[in-house]
Amino acid sequence: MSPEKIGRYQIRKELGRGGMATVYQAYDPNFERDVALKVLPRAFLHDPQFRTRFEREAKTVATLEHSAIVPVYDFGEDDGQPYIVMRMMSGGDLSDKLKQGALSYQEAGKIILRLADALDAAHSKGIIHRDLKPGNILFDQYNNAYLSDFGIARLAHGGHTLTGENIIGTPAYMSPEQVQGEKGLDGRSDLYALGIIFYHMLTGHTPFQATTPAKVMMMHILEPVPNITTLNPEIPAEIDLWLQKLLLKDPDERFANAAEMSAALQLALRGERHATLQATPVVAATRISAQATAEIAPPPSTPPPHTPPPFATPVPLAAAKPKRNLLPLAIGAFLLFGVGAAILLATAFMGYRGQGPLAMLASPTMAAIEPAATTEAPLLDVSPTSETAVALTTNTPAPAQATATAAAPPTNTPEPTFTPAPELPTLGGADKIAFIETNNIWVMNVDGSDLEQITFDGTEKADLSWTPDGSALTYISGKCIWLAEYETGRLDYIACFETASELESFAISPDSTQAAIAINRELYIVPFDKEQLQVARFSSDLRAMSECETYAPMVSGAEVIIHAKVVRWSEDGSRLSIMLLAALNGIQGDLIKIYETRSCQVLPDLLDEFPPPRFDMENFKDTPYIQNFGYDGNYLYAITSYTRNDGFGQLYLYNSNLHRADTQVNPINGKCCYRDPAFSPDGHYLIFAHQPYEAGAASQLYLVSVGSIGTSAQYEPIPLPEGFLTGARIKPQPVLRPTQ
Repeated sequence: MSPEKIGRYQIRKELGRGGMATVYQAYDPNFERDVALKVLPRAFLHDPQFRTRFEREAKTVATLEHSAIVPVYDFGEDDGQPYIVMRMMSGGDLSDKLKQGALSYQEAGKIILRLADALDAAHSKGIIHRDLKPGNILFDQYNNAYLSDFGIARLAHGGHTLTGENIIGTPAYMSPEQVQGEKGLDGRSDLYALGIIFYHMLTGHTPFQATTPAKVMMMHILEPVPNITTLNPEIPAEIDLWLQKLLLKDPDERFANAAEMSAALQLALRGERHATLQATPVVAATRISAQATAEIAPPPSTPPPHTPPPFATPVPLAAAKPKRNLLPLAIGAFLLFGVGAAILLATAFMGYRGQGPLAMLASPTMAAIEPAATTEAPLLDVSPTSETAVALTTNTPAPAQATATAAAPPTNTPEPTFTPAPELPTLGGADKIAFIETNNIWVMNVDGSDLEQITFDGTEKADLSWTPDGSALTYISGKCIWLAEYETGRLDYIACFETASELESFAISPDSTQAAIAINRELYIVPFDKEQLQVARFSSDLRAMSECETYAPMVSGAEVIIHAKVVRWSEDGSRLSIMLLAALNGIQGDLIKIYETRSCQVLPDLLDEFPPPRFDMENFKDTPYIQNFGYDGNYLYAITSYTRNDGFGQLYLYNSNLHRADTQVNPINGKCCYRDPAFSPDGHYLIFAHQPYEAGAASQLYLVSVGSIGTSAQYEPIPLPEGFLTGARIKPQPVLRPTQ
């Protein structure tokens, strides 16, 4: 629900909403004109860094005053909520134009020339944009292009940035030096991004496609840009040559500045070549900067390590590769596979060693992370555990030879071809595991390989879950429900309830049509409509959204179901299992209740409740709390008692069909303690965290066959890097993704 007024500005409608800002069309009564009002959500007011970045964007743009940069009219606060007032751009953004198809090189060139002039003005004042992408290029009613969103701009002189050493930006458009976290970033990084945008405008997609943002970023460093003329033969050779120079890996080999780039493009559009292109022919080679090469080049005498065999499905035991040192693996693989191993080692350093984390923090823009365009082209496998070498068939010189000047421009460079990536391991209908470490989300294969970090904000997260189609993760942080898309890295909120006293649980139904939201001690079942949920702020909004009065809030018998803490849907969506706070022998404690929810016209029936009266859990009378529970979607439940360290305890299995429990199943050597049990999609496997009683011992994740529990089977933990899951009160919340 949009506010009616912010400051003196009357809100007409919402234009867009992203992870870090909401933009409204508003009316300014003083000047009698429409404006764009950009507002920092209240969910971020507690973090001074967001507010400072927001304020700095207004001040940065105000100092530029260029005809191709969206002007800022005003900056202020309303009830403690900061806002920026900008010129209303009625022509939409470049993303909207690209949805209608690729542009001609003449039209794309016109846009680039206008933006280049704006960048030249910004760079002359030492301001680097760092997040150029189609969503940040807006158009007025006359189809003139404008730059917007300087929220993560860096002041080049002195290197001042609010994001510290984090690597931020949009992966599809980041320059190689930005990916590597180089401190001496300058305007040539923006020029590279502009070249990627030009490529996107002419082909309809970005040049690099991969399954994760991290892989796309590594391709910027190591992969040649596919030759644009093979995709669009009508592009003149002069335009192609200009673009090749703009997209060279080494910034020293690109155009010196935006003015030089603009002059070269003007000549290319007339079928002529700029002096910088006539003097040195350009070869779009796979190239690594000298600094990066020095960092990742291994000693020549290092022998290749033995590669462990592929993951095999365990029957009945859970299997996992032994822990391995990623650095020797990458060094040895480098000798065998050259450039492919460089990807592995760079991933190991950046992902595991903390040297330049892939921190894609979204700026206060209408789109938090720009999704990569889809394509039919094969994807490059950059998995840290890949056993398949990346085979590049091009006319490109090897990285060590890339510094030599080519004798002539390429005439017929074939497209790169790749050896197909090995099939991902699957287990129990799952191919990926997501879990939380140090308040951030990590994802890996079910055998522990290909570990990658998904979020970088470090905020506390609860109720982690995959969406039913496995494309994204949902979680609760503060008073907001968030959605992190796995393929694109896009982070956005589903709903924010700033005034709520409690936001406990969020669960999407298996058919993705409904969502259960536990808020303010009540449970609401509403349609899973992202647009409606994003404007919902209060319980009354959920009540208005609901298609059934019985479920807004949910009622059973004559009473409203209250104090819901965890919600799980059955496989067919006909039942809800709810952990709630209830009266137990005169005191409050946790119960799990199963309700049938087949019809809107009939009140939900209570089918079962436990642990009491069905079975007893250790110390439940003294500490009647259940930290979490897993549900297979049919009849089987996994529950842990509340024994130590904020929720670790004994593990129990309960069959609601037989009304029978297996007492203290404890599969890891029969010993305590466990938390966060969750079933695989097919219900045959159980994942959980186990914490030994020994002081200081790190917790571990296990994925075990449910049918093997109680057989004295021995299980191996899923391998994780050293230092993971070391806190006594960790809450990893592992969840398994349905196989895609």
